[in-house]
Amino acid sequence: MEEPVMANMTSLCNDEQNGTTDRNWTTASCVSSTAATVIDTVTWIMVIADGAILSIGLTGNLLVIYVVARYARMKTVTNVYILNLSIADSLFLVGMPMIMLTTLLRRWVFGSVLCHVFFTLTCINMFTGPFTLTLMSADRFAAVWYPVSSARYRTPSVASVAAVLAWFLSGALMSPVVFYAELYSRPVASVTDSPTYSCLVNWPSDDPVTAARAYIGYTAAVGFLLPVSGVSLFYTLLVIRLRTTRRHISSLTSRRQPAARRSVTCFVAIIVGVFIVCWLPYWCFQVRPSAV
Repeated sequence: MEEPVMANMTSLCNDEQNGTTDRNWTTASCVSSTAATVIDTVTWIMVIADGAILSIGLTGNLLVIYVVARYARMKTVTNVYILNLSIADSLFLVGMPMIMLTTLLRRWVFGSVLCHVFFTLTCINMFTGPFTLTLMSADRFAAVWYPVSSARYRTPSVASVAAVLAWFLSGALMSPVVFYAELYSRPVASVTDSPTYSCLVNWPSDDPVTAARAYIGYTAAVGFLLPVSGVSLFYTLLVIRLRTTRRHISSLTSRRQPAARRSVTCFVAIIVGVFIVCWLPYWCFQVRPSAV
């Protein structure tokens, strides 16, 4: 029986290949990597960087969750979506201690259940974030193009329902990874050695690389290309409308409301821009010809 090839997700044996997609990665790679007992400088830098991201990110996101949930005046449509982003990011950050410890130990020590939990926390963020940003952009589009007729639908309660639907859709789309994630027992040198494990995705196919490539294309299209295309369309239409309405502003009273809308629109645009800048290198790396 051939050793299962891990693809598209972190293998969590964390050898020098760092667990990303690799055509040549097999569980044997993890076995060989455990021979080295000295933790190199690069590994320590990665763990320290992950710890900093965890501390700063979790603190910031929890503050956002507290403020939006605590104060009634903060419960606007845009803030509901920002709350949704913070929850998704926080769930991802919860899994980072597992990444950090696995990077140091070079093996998975958290058991089968947490192996599935880890992939759930990691993968669902790949879809929930883009879907939420698309909803935010659609809300800005409706606020600028249809400020009166869309008011009845642009409420925090409707936004909450849309956010919940985004979570359900994200869960359905990432379910293959969670379903096929498994704890793999690595071969041992002798019967006296204690078994070690890797947390990986074992694709059910005669050619796991093909299955992995199909899933990469699927996640890239649904989790990145489609949301970015939708966001780009919404903001192109927003720019057209804002340039048109600017010419028709004649009084101070009529100037304030469009200015307020523009400030919120710019804020959402910055969030979307940061998302694209952060995720674009990842997806370029994933879909490159030699990725799997």
